[in-house]
Amino acid sequence: MKATQVALAAALLTTSGAALAQSATDARCIVLATAFANQSKDANQQKLAEDSLYFYLGRISGQPTTPQFKAALDAQSKTLTDANAGTLMGECVKAVQAKVQLLQTLATPPAPATKPPANPQGR
Repeated sequence: MKATQVALAAALLTTSGAALAQSATDARCIVLATAFANQSKDANQQKLAEDSLYFYLGRISGQPTTPQFKAALDAQSKTLTDANAGTLMGECVKAVQAKVQLLQTLATPPAPATKPPANPQGR
């Protein structure tokens, strides 16, 4: 899986432009999401991986160089194995789902008050 991840991350470099992940976790999630999006046979897993990829790509800031981004992805690729990839991808997805849930709670209108607020005396 490591060779595939590096190849997929390299392909990502050519399609998304130069960027630097803000942290090692972001870089790791980019590598994992790319691999899972391209390798998963399950449509739901594939969709979650694609959503995660876009989430973590959106966390990239600044104008770093291609070598900087590649170095970050390569460093994280070396830490991944078939044994830990699923667990680590699950952590990446949890972070994305938490942000989606936060957004959904902000979009939900507050429940109506059960009683009108008291009017101050004299008004």
